[in-house]
Amino acid sequence: MRSALLSRLAMQSELRRAVAAGEFVLHYQPQVALENRCINGAEALLRWRHPERGLLYPGAFLPQLEEHPLALEVGRWILDEACRQAAAWRDAGLPIRKMGVNLFTAQVRSGTLTLDVADALQRHRLSPEMLELEITETIFLKVDEPVLRPFRDLHRRGVGISFDDFGTGYASLSSLKRFPLTRLKIDRGFVRDLMTDQHDAAIVRSIIQIGNDIGLDIIAEGIETADQEARLLEMGCKQGQGFLYAKALPAAQFEDLLQGFGPRQKIAS
Repeated sequence: MRSALLSRLAMQSELRRAVAAGEFVLHYQPQVALENRCINGAEALLRWRHPERGLLYPGAFLPQLEEHPLALEVGRWILDEACRQAAAWRDAGLPIRKMGVNLFTAQVRSGTLTLDVADALQRHRLSPEMLELEITETIFLKVDEPVLRPFRDLHRRGVGISFDDFGTGYASLSSLKRFPLTRLKIDRGFVRDLMTDQHDAAIVRSIIQIGNDIGLDIIAEGIETADQEARLLEMGCKQGQGFLYAKALPAAQFEDLLQGFGPRQKIAS
């Protein structure tokens, strides 16, 4: 217990230093139309450029960051930086139509989410339709009326709201009626075994059917093979992201990807 406590305190100290030193960066993974592999969006993903351990992925630090007092500050930075980058690509004439940003629980509970989003959009002259906020089930299950209010307001303004990793936990189907969603994301865990596990295939098919029937966009994560892509298309899924198209890339490399593909060109497998 003492060792775990010391490790946690050390991580909290490192996270505080990381924020002060600007060690966090965003990488971007393309989201594509499965039918023609045209890029139609990007998801901003947090990375930590650790001075000693190199580039760290969220699994190494995100649970601790979520509970850190600086989570709200980092979340606001992610939102602002993602909007700034989307506006820069738009101004350069690059084919990017939507930017996905993951929210921290601290942002949802802050009481300033609507204002934070509006400020970021206004500061970077970004259309609300170009931003999509992604929420996890952890947030979804704790939603009450005061928390729903800003999401409804943002939804009315045109901001997209996506439920990430749908189907992996305890969120009830009735929750889809309460929350002002625009998109469901199929978890990579279901996509991974789509071709070999009939249960996963049935779950994916059901999510796609439900989403399509209630007017939500559907996007599948973790697509790695052309067979998975073809099966998802056959099931009625129209959008996806995964290593088949590209891993999450630093902004400069993602821009090179966009430069190489016009709005009607495809990402090769």
